[in-house]
Amino acid sequence: MADHPSLFAQKLRDWRISNGRHGRMTQEMLAEMLDVSTDAIGKYERSVSFIRGDLEHRLADRLGWSRDDIIACREDWQNRQQRPHQSAYRALDDALVAELFDGSWRKAIHALIIMVEKELGRLPDELAADAEVFLPIYETYRDSWAAILRDKQFVAKWALPLLMPEDEALFRSGDLLEAAMTVDGIRRPILPGTYFGYCPALVVCHGHEAATPLLMTSFVRYLEALAERDILLHGIGTISCSAGGEQICRDLGMTRLGAHCTGPAYNVWELSGAAITTSVFARRSPRLRRRYADAFNV
Repeated sequence: MADHPSLFAQKLRDWRISNGRHGRMTQEMLAEMLDVSTDAIGKYERSVSFIRGDLEHRLADRLGWSRDDIIACREDWQNRQQRPHQSAYRALDDALVAELFDGSWRKAIHALIIMVEKELGRLPDELAADAEVFLPIYETYRDSWAAILRDKQFVAKWALPLLMPEDEALFRSGDLLEAAMTVDGIRRPILPGTYFGYCPALVVCHGHEAATPLLMTSFVRYLEALAERDILLHGIGTISCSAGGEQICRDLGMTRLGAHCTGPAYNVWELSGAAITTSVFARRSPRLRRRYADAFNV
């Protein structure tokens, strides 16, 4: 079994624990609704198997799932079957930090920054993966980033610190300098509301594209955790540093706001809160889609 749940397993379990007359629905009750065995439900939720194609319509007819939800689950399952070595990818956690970095998150973060620096290559000093800038930010805000390893090496990561309004304004004008970012300049959300998330670098090392689903799952879970606290993002911004980076921005449905002040090779992109409702993130999480649709009147 893979280290992370299939999209179908995640959605099915989320639906079950959110429904039922007296709290969460049991696997037996769900099995009766779908007219399958309880053992089948257990296998679905453990990512061992996927519902038969001729039974997929029951997810819509009896659970109210949308066609897009069902297709996304099917495609995710098919992709998993084509990635026999995906279980070798692991998300960084306390256990891996203890195993690989002597229990030091600081050492792990430093190794991660080195990976980013090597993968992105030479960048302007204003946008470089500077350990003096990012090590204290990542160390202080450990819940706002995730990293994936393969064979004890980092191969992918995302980060999404929340910016102060003044830095959000600098981002939109193309004048935000990562070299000037500080721990004190990052917001720690306490009260419900909307915030602006900035992604310093979304990295998937060449040859490790199979790590993307696990990376995506960790990001969606972060957005869900924020939403459960009524904390939403009215925008997600980033600066593309390569042609590949620009393609990722387009694939995510982001809008180009303009060139960055360091030069025309670097562009500013944003995914608005309203656009999150139709993004790949919302397709993976019906709860996220509904929450953002309600908040941004989409």
